[in-house]
Amino acid sequence: MKTIIYSLQLSLLLFAAMGCKKDKGFVHDNNAPVVIDKFTPEAGAAGTEVLIYGSNFSTDTTGVTVTVNGVKALITGIISDHILVVIPVKAGTGKVMVSINGKTAEGAKDFQYQASYKVTTLAGNGTAGFADGIGTKALFNFEDRCGLDVDDEGNLYVADSKNYSVRKITPDGTVTTLAGNGEFGYQEGKGDAARFQLPTDVAVDKDGNVFVSDPFSWALRKISPDGTTTLIDWVQAWGLGVDKRNGTLYCVNSTSGKIYQVPPGGSPQEIISGLNNPADVAVDDQGNLFVTESGSSLIKKFTAGTWEPAVIAGDASGTGLVNGVGSAARFEYPWGIAIDAQNNLFIAGNGSKDAPSSNSNQCIRFITANTWNVSTYIGGTTAGFADGTGAAGLFNVPTGVAVDKNNTVYVVDRVNNRIRMITSE
Repeated sequence: MKTIIYSLQLSLLLFAAMGCKKDKGFVHDNNAPVVIDKFTPEAGAAGTEVLIYGSNFSTDTTGVTVTVNGVKALITGIISDHILVVIPVKAGTGKVMVSINGKTAEGAKDFQYQASYKVTTLAGNGTAGFADGIGTKALFNFEDRCGLDVDDEGNLYVADSKNYSVRKITPDGTVTTLAGNGEFGYQEGKGDAARFQLPTDVAVDKDGNVFVSDPFSWALRKISPDGTTTLIDWVQAWGLGVDKRNGTLYCVNSTSGKIYQVPPGGSPQEIISGLNNPADVAVDDQGNLFVTESGSSLIKKFTAGTWEPAVIAGDASGTGLVNGVGSAARFEYPWGIAIDAQNNLFIAGNGSKDAPSSNSNQCIRFITANTWNVSTYIGGTTAGFADGTGAAGLFNVPTGVAVDKNNTVYVVDRVNNRIRMITSE
């Protein structure tokens, strides 16, 4: 609504200026430089109207081109010293440039592009249950804090804790059960012959093997692509992350505050200890680990090999939904973490055990790689259910998050018993 009002204000400003300045004698001087003095607003999403101030513009729009970050913008009006344009979809942050008959002017500042993200429902309908099917025909029971991961083909794998199973979701929203059959227990086997006690998180490697944490069984397990489960080792694992480069697995023991490294075909080796209820782990393209330390509401980095710790976001002295760089940001018991190809981080905000809707982080947070700037990707402080963009997209205790190679983000929406999908623009 604010964008619409602001656009109307810009339009009225331009029309008023055009009414006051009947520059019938104005002629663009092709021998003089084109100049951009400023533009307003300096930030916005696709569809935002931006007014460019400058000199030696041309009212003949056939010879004028305006680009934002190299993407051509729609020109909706020009007078001698004003150009009104509409920011194009997926423009990105970059220079505003005006070209007239071969002469180009560049704005001193970059336009700060604000991408629009929309959440929709991929599978589930809000009812707790156990059923395979397409989209809303499928049922889940996310009574506990569950995670998910995605393979290179866009298939999702979900730990369905209280259905004691691991579910698979194809890109079209078709849900099947990869392993387990809804019965509590411990048994290795193929498909519905397998039993779990509390499948909590999953991680998939480049070969399509799905690793599963089953902390009530004190078991770290693997499911091959055909649905056959095998025991890796007896260890109480909760959150999982896999190094896609070499298949090394990392598992978090929330109870003991430890992190284990599991080489392919090897046994768990303790590499980090002393954490306050660590929840989940992600691995970047250099082998560095990023961990949600839920008990302290911190996001930590551990440098590959040395495992030297560093707090990259949050402050243990307080909780909340506060954006900012590093320690200026606040979280409230964060849980799931995922990493994209550019090493940006996504955080599922609400890891409270009893799933209160009062937790302030009913959202997905975003941490920019290396700068550690924290922003709210989608959602806000209000718990509920609604598909939509920005703060209008509502979640009720998001606990798991994954991102695919196309930067589509997936969320376990715990209390809503749904899998949500976040797409750009």
